[in-house]
Amino acid sequence: MVRPLSLALLAASVSNIHIPQLATTIAINLPPNSNDINFYMTAPTYYSYVAFGFGSGMANSFMLIAYPAADGKHVTVSPRLGTGDTEPQFDSNYHVRLNSNSTIYGSYIVASGTCVNCRSWPGGALNSNTNNQPMMYALGPAYAAHLASNNQGVTLQKHEAYGRFLMNTIQATGYGGTGVLTSIDNQVNTGTQPVNTYGANSPNGVVINDRDGLGLAHGIVLAVAVLVLAPMDIILGSGRLLASFPLIHAVCSLLYLLMLIAGLGTGIRASFEYVATKHFATAHQVLGFITFFMGLLLLGLGIALHVGRAMSSSGERGIVTVVHKWGTRFLWLLILIDGGLGLKLADASLGLVIGYSVLSGATFLAVVFALACLWCIGGRRTRTRDGAVADGGGGPVNFGFNGRKSVNSRKTSGDSEPVIIPENRHAR
Repeated sequence: MVRPLSLALLAASVSNIHIPQLATTIAINLPPNSNDINFYMTAPTYYSYVAFGFGSGMANSFMLIAYPAADGKHVTVSPRLGTGDTEPQFDSNYHVRLNSNSTIYGSYIVASGTCVNCRSWPGGALNSNTNNQPMMYALGPAYAAHLASNNQGVTLQKHEAYGRFLMNTIQATGYGGTGVLTSIDNQVNTGTQPVNTYGANSPNGVVINDRDGLGLAHGIVLAVAVLVLAPMDIILGSGRLLASFPLIHAVCSLLYLLMLIAGLGTGIRASFEYVATKHFATAHQVLGFITFFMGLLLLGLGIALHVGRAMSSSGERGIVTVVHKWGTRFLWLLILIDGGLGLKLADASLGLVIGYSVLSGATFLAVVFALACLWCIGGRRTRTRDGAVADGGGGPVNFGFNGRKSVNSRKTSGDSEPVIIPENRHAR
């Protein structure tokens, strides 16, 4: 079977590595008497990007990352600096000149070109006279939201697969470049060897399915909090249900807050992995902090209601009760909105965004319906009780300022009906 376009390993001035598990090939050529790096890389397009870098780890490394251009036919290559276990950041001080064969070829992305003056960078440099230059590669999440951009600084999701290898830069030094391509069936590594530092479960030093676990945990925890616990908490904190099940409401509120804390913690940790979020200035993050502190305040009000005076001395609802009840409902609405902002920030797929929107809307309407039913039931019971009193159920009836007479609750011994006393307006 003929494989897609790959590097023709015809010159000794090329070092390359082929990773069969990932159908990925990476190669470099180092022109003599130059600070340039000629490069070639290819990978299946179902990975959102393909990248390789110089260094043994993300910190103080230099990387070249290739992904489809906005037209879906050409390729964008972004030179970036690594600062640690976080998304590498684009550096405009480095210029990439692409060859004409850099394109989307069938189901493969092919990037070939020259990185000008790229052999040294802040915190590191390429050793062009060694047979064990530390290198690494990475592939973006498979079948993720489609990445197609001309922007070299576009936000990247965490890689799904990665590995390390050692490259012989002495062999890579010479004339010829990496522009000669051919269709070959057998591919071998020349001047490279994989470094297996990840244990027995990572053959040939390849780690696969290394997805963004923190971001996933952040989303799942908050989804459970906002779509399950919050509706239960709001319904249990309303009307007669609160009077009947105060302990259940308190436990549900506590679990709700604990889930918010867990979601905040995973969100903060995941934020450090991306350039766009590590400064905590996005709308999703700002609103997330606001809702978290609102939740703490409302929990404090709830505790005050439970251990203190929940009702005023006159039996009417106190202002603290009103603020707690309606503040909790408004908080829930804000968290629902913030969830949508989080999906947008994470470049979630359209299907996931639609699913969350539908589920959130349905849950919101269900809670509104439940609250309306509780309100109607409570109002009907109140009206039934008041009607029974008005019909002579034994309690005093006073026609207020609009009536002309009042019913005296006192009865004489032998009276079968209340005594009607004319109202004396002048007495007021």
